[in-house]
This record gives sequence, C-alpha cells and structure tokens, in this order.
Amino acid sequence: MAQSWHKLDNMGTFYSLTNKVIVPAVFRFSVTLSEDIDEEVLNAAIREATKLYPIFKSHLRVGMFWYYLETSDKEVKCTKEETPICERLYYDSTSDLFRVNYYHNRINLEVSHIISDGRGSLTFFKCLIYKYLIIKYDLKDIDIEDDSSIFEKAEDSFDKHYESNSEKKANDSKGKIYHFSSKTKNNTTYMEYHISTSKVLELAHKYNTSLTGLILSVLVMSFKNEMKDRELKDKCIKINVPVDLRKYYNSKTSGNFFGLASISYKFKSRNDTFEEVVESVNRELKEKLKIGNLQARMNLMISIEKNAILRFISIFIKDFILKVVDLMGDSNATTTVSNIGVIEVDPRLEKYIKGFNVFNTTGSMKFIVSSYKDDLSITISSKYRNNDVIKNFCRYFGDNGIEGVLNTTKEDKYEEM
Repeated sequence: MAQSWHKLDNMGTFYSLTNKVIVPAVFRFSVTLSEDIDEEVLNAAIREATKLYPIFKSHLRVGMFWYYLETSDKEVKCTKEETPICERLYYDSTSDLFRVNYYHNRINLEVSHIISDGRGSLTFFKCLIYKYLIIKYDLKDIDIEDDSSIFEKAEDSFDKHYESNSEKKANDSKGKIYHFSSKTKNNTTYMEYHISTSKVLELAHKYNTSLTGLILSVLVMSFKNEMKDRELKDKCIKINVPVDLRKYYNSKTSGNFFGLASISYKFKSRNDTFEEVVESVNRELKEKLKIGNLQARMNLMISIEKNAILRFISIFIKDFILKVVDLMGDSNATTTVSNIGVIEVDPRLEKYIKGFNVFNTTGSMKFIVSSYKDDLSITISSKYRNNDVIKNFCRYFGDNGIEGVLNTTKEDKYEEM
C-alpha cells in the first residue's frame, strides 16, 4: 500500500489535540463466540478487513499547525489480551490507532476516537467478525453488509455538511449542572449489565417512551437519590447523548460523524414522580433530535476548528487550548449515555455468536447501550469510588421484575458483582 496522507475530520482533530494530555478516547468492541479464537485466522481476518477499511491503518503525524493521518504499510496483528481495557493507543507517530486482542472465545477491537466514532468502528468490527467466521468455517455466499466505496468510507462528513452562515445557535443551558460528589480513582472500573431487551422495551412502552428515553429517565432518578437537598434545589441533571448523524445526512463515512443532544432535568421537589421525569425527557429528546438542533451543535464545533486565528496558531498552543475546552466540556454534564443500537448479523452467523459489548474510556462516568437478540448490554465506565448511582440504576429494573447480571472488572478481569 503506497503511503498517503489525509486531513482529520472535525472530532478527530479535537481528539488528536487532547489525546496525550487528557483521558485518551478509546472504544472497545467485544464479541463472544462459540469456540476459542484461532490466532492465525484472526490475523488473516484483520488483513482482509483493513483492505476494505484502510483509514484504520493510519498513523497520526504532527504538522506545524495541525495533526494529520498517514496510511501505513505496517501490518497490524492480534495479540492475547494482556493490556487493561481501553489502554491508550496513541503514544507517537509510529503508534497504531486500533488494536485487536483475544481471550479464550472473545475478540476485542479497540479503536482510537481520533479515527472513528462508535458507529463507524462498529461497521469495521462487524467486517472483522464476518471475515473471521467466513475464513474459519469456510462459509460461502455471505457478503459484508457495507457496500460503500473506499472514498465514501474516508469522507469528512463534518466538513461536507457544515453551514458557515447558519444563524441557529445550540443552547442547552438550564442553570448549574449537578456532578456526582464521589472521590475518583486512578484506574477505571468497567461494568457490563445484561438484561432482557424485550422486557425493557415492554416497560418503556408502558410509559410511552423509547428505550433510550427510559434509560435516561432511570438515570435521572438514580442520580436524584444521591443529591443533597441543596443540590436538588439549585442544580439540574444533564445527560449528554451522542447521536449518529449518518442517518440524517445519508453518510457512509467510517470516520467520526456524530452530534450531541443534551437532556436536562431540574427537580421541582424530591417528590417528582418517574412519570413526570419521563414526560420531560420525551419532550426534550424530541426537540433535541430535530435536524436543525443537531446541525447547530455541529456548526458550533466545526466553527472552532475553522476559526481564522486558531488555524494558524502553533500546534503546541492548540494542545493547551483544546485541553481547557475538553475540561470545560466534562464539567458541562452529569454523565453521558451512548446508544449504539441493535447489533444485527447475517442469520447464518448467529449460531457462532453469543453476544456483544461496547465500552468507552471516561474521566468520570459513561454508559453505552447496545443490544443483540434479547440481550440488552448496558456498559458502564466509572472513575468513581462510590457505585451507588449504578446500584440505584440496576435496582430500578430489578424492582420492575427485570432480573439482570452485572459483571465488573477487578484487576483487569471480569467477575460478577
């Protein structure tokens, strides 16, 4: 493969500038298969998948004013799982921006947010799984679902759909934001909570809301139980919800292309009912998911990158500026919930696959939701020592007759909590 370079997309630019100095943004996609992993076959699958998604075989280079990506001839090979979950990927210009490792019958793909977001990484991960199963079991007539071209996969959809003259402004403010008052620790605890998709959907329909609306509402109430009276009076719960923009703009990019909807709830009193919370969340979700509001948020982020003064400031000064912006962003929300959605595979492959999980790094607490068949996986990344919010969250579903299993990492291994 001849080396070539290309510009980072808007969010890739942001994450490249903050990656060294703040919590590195890394996704981890895991699939549990029916049999132990064959390392030789997995390496062959990596070679095949990266031919279709060459953007993942990129190294981050440093220019005078901006970072940029350069494709590489270097072959990425899998290893046995020995590093902690979501370990930093980028160290210098020779670093791979994704890794593949395995443990018994589990394959893990970890991807730097510099090159892709959750949905973009998922398409690459599914391609990797398909290639692995096709090679291992000599399967015929099974096609990779993504039929986009190399150019469509590499498209900078942020730049393509940016509106420089937009007058609509993004506005999420509802006053002071509540932050969970727990001491943090150096390492991150990763948890995966598994419950029945169909039962959760049935409960959501009972309250005339979506699965996302239900989970957001349960989280609002889970935080309420930990708020002091003065916090309840003065502050609101604010949850950031990343939104895949591909479906809004018919984009097939494998890079970053997501927006942000922020849902806020201010309690009138400690006696606010769950029904009141759901009604408010539904109303705000409907409004924030309108294309105009998502476009406004996107325009705001891109306008920072395109600022005439910032564009020609030394990259070392940009590193500092973006660090400050990132810290301000973290302080502007109580938590983040990402809904990856339903993960589907060719029915002929289902017998080989037991389940999926998706994790993300955090400096505080994040939730990622995904489902495969009737398994709803809600993963939690937490820097907090106090897990009471998570216990409140899980207890809600148990109290409503939906039993689940919560697994947590301890010394980088899973155990049931």
